[in-house]
Parts: sequence; structure tokens; C-alpha cells
Amino acid sequence: MQVVLLRNPVLTPLAAFTGIRSGGSYWLRIAVAFLLILTFASTACAQELVIESWRKDDQIFWDKVIIPAFQRKHPSVRLKFSPEEALAYDSKLDARLATRHAGDLIFCRPFDASVQIHTKGYLTPLNETQLKNFTPSARRAWSSDDGKTTYCLPVAYVIHRLIYNKQIFRQMKVEPPETLSEFMEVLKKIAQTQSSIPLALGTADMWESTQVIFTGLGPNFWGGEKARQGLISGTHKFTDPDFIRVWQMMRGLKPYMHPKQSEMSNADIQLLFATGQAAIYPTGSWDIDFLRNTSFAYRKNIEMGVFKPPVENKGQRCHLSVHPDFGIGINKNTKHPEAAQLFLDWLGTADFAQLLTDTLSGFYSLSNHPVTVNDPLGQDMLNWRKECDDTIRLNAERLNRVWPPLEDELRYVNVKVINQEMTPQQAGQHIQHIHEKNAYLR
Repeated sequence: MQVVLLRNPVLTPLAAFTGIRSGGSYWLRIAVAFLLILTFASTACAQELVIESWRKDDQIFWDKVIIPAFQRKHPSVRLKFSPEEALAYDSKLDARLATRHAGDLIFCRPFDASVQIHTKGYLTPLNETQLKNFTPSARRAWSSDDGKTTYCLPVAYVIHRLIYNKQIFRQMKVEPPETLSEFMEVLKKIAQTQSSIPLALGTADMWESTQVIFTGLGPNFWGGEKARQGLISGTHKFTDPDFIRVWQMMRGLKPYMHPKQSEMSNADIQLLFATGQAAIYPTGSWDIDFLRNTSFAYRKNIEMGVFKPPVENKGQRCHLSVHPDFGIGINKNTKHPEAAQLFLDWLGTADFAQLLTDTLSGFYSLSNHPVTVNDPLGQDMLNWRKECDDTIRLNAERLNRVWPPLEDELRYVNVKVINQEMTPQQAGQHIQHIHEKNAYLR
């Protein structure tokens, strides 16, 4: 029996795979094998970072634009955008962080919500090199009370406003309102025609009643930042007339909402407006791209315009909720700290600041890099900051550090007021009672 011995049995299949005959150059086959090993090793060593977020609406923009842009510069690092339902994000993230099952990179809510995960030691403190392109003001929403530690990189802020359907306004021969009386008159006129829903607003998810209506439209009633600081220092109360008037305004909205608004989620309301069935949608700049894409998907390319939250009286100085929306931090227990640091470094660049501006219209960079806002609606809102005084959401800083959280109680109260199940005075008394329990206020 004849026995045939194969030379280099490992290399022969590799040579066949690369189209090189087994009888070819020995050293060429060695080189090919070495290159293949390097390729497989490179693939095996690619690090995947998981990004935790509540922004499911932005999934396509992260997957198709932002992540590919980073990976073109850093091909050895892979990113996976893994958003959670917004209402479940905080509790589920806390549970995953506690059990060390959370992603490597964390979307951080501003102020009190992130203070909690910082104090539990879940986030890696950032250094001055990483923060060099962010002012102390930009860092404030993700810094300790003494300002010495910043635990999330500031990324974007948003602006509160109302979007309207220009076609409906033209048909009704109405103009964007500037005052509260004009706003209510526009709603009344549209309601009389019964051709569309005047106000796209639902209360099933509850958060819109607080973050969009109360803290979005309210600053023009209570005087913006002065009142917010007054609540922190104790010189203002929720039972003051300025706050009661906000709840009175909210109580008058129900007749102009969808008959089934109490059953309608934010997703339902977005669809209602994006398909041309409603005239006015109170929201924030964060919804621009989502509404456009939803409208396009349903072949209802509506023409959108924006107007500022109305003031009480003509000629009154306006106050605008310009709110730090999200930062991104590093999970202290990530298995890939260097790759995570690399991603955060990229987030601080001028390239990312412009990419964010171009990709997510209505999200404005918190870095000090100059950017060009090419979106007309985005630029309109940015121009308002020259006319109005900035403030942030009323209860975001320090006021939520109480049990039960003021955010939860405001949602409960505001839904009750909108649905005319609680008076403005009862709302003020209830919230003030909770507020006075807050031990963090000076």
C-alpha cells in the first residue's frame, strides 16, 4: 500500500481557499496564511460598545449616520445603539447598572435623574481634556453640586415650541398666535369648523402634560428663571398666582383636544399630527425629524411651521425653555474602557457637533464649536434665543430630590387639571406640600 504524505497540511486548504496551488511557493503560502490569521484576529478583537438610550425615535439616525461616521474613523470599535422605551428607561437602566448588565455607554438625563446614578458610583468621572470644548454652563446638568465632578459628556439641548400645520392655518385664515388670548382664539376657530383636531395633545403617557405643557408653556406666566430659582431658594411657592394661572390655562385646553385624548399616547399624538389630522402640536425641537419621516412614510407631506410659547400680554418679555436634553457617560463597569473613552473623545469634536446638527434637526450641540444650522425650522427656533430669556424645565434641578419625586406628582396633577378633575388651586396646594418636604433646598 502506498502512503501519500501531505506537506504542510494546514497550509494546503488555506492555499486552495486563496486560489494558490499547493505546489506554489512555500513562502507565498506562509505569507497568505499569516495575512488570514491577522484578518481573523482583527475581527475577533473588534470591540462592541452598547449605547443605552431612551431615544427610540432616533434609532435610524444613529444606525445609518452617526455610528457609521464614527466607525469610518475607528473601524476596530463597533457600536450598537440599544434604546429603551422612554417611560421605562430610568428604572430598567438602574436595574441593569446594579446587576452589571448595562451597556458600555449611557445616555444621561440632565440634573437630578443622573445625579442618582452618579452618586451610586455607576459612571466614570471625566477629565478636563475630555471636557475642554464645553463651558461650565454646558457641563452643569451633568456635574456634582459643587461643580468639581462632571460624569457625563454634554451632547445636546432642545428648545420648547409649538408646531403648526401651515395648510390648515391658511385654510382657516389664521396667523401663528403671540399671546394667550390669540392662542385660545385660534383653537376656538379651528374647533368650530370640525375639520381637524385643534390641539394634538394626549394624557395617556402623562409626561407631556408636565414636560411639554407645564414646563414648556409655563415660563411666560411665572417669569422664567427668576421663579425657578425662587422655588429653590424658598422665595416662591407653587401656590403663588403666577403658577395658578398656568394651571388655569391648562384647564381650558380640554375642549380642543381629541375626544379620546385620555387614551392616546405620545406616539398616537405624533401620528395624529404627522398625518395632517391636527392643527397644532405642542412639543419640543426634538420631534422635527421624526415628524417629517412619519409624514413621508404615510405620504402626508405636511408643511410645518413653528411658533413660540404665547405670552400673557402683548409686548411682554418672553421666556424660553432651552433645556439640556442628554449627555453620554461611560459605565464604570464597561469591559472596554479605552474604546468607550475613544468614543467620548469623538463626541467632543467639531466634526461630531456639525454631524449632530445636520442629522438630528432640533438637537443643538452643547459644545463650543461653531456649527451651521441648515434646517429652516431649527434656525427659526435658534433665533428665538435672541428675543427671549433662557430657562430650563422648572423641576429638573434639585426640585425632584424628594419622595415622592416632584416629577411624578406634577404628572399626576397636570393630567388631572387638563382633564378638569382638579382645580388649579388644588394643584398648587398639592405640589407645594410635596415641595416643602425637599431637604436639598437651601
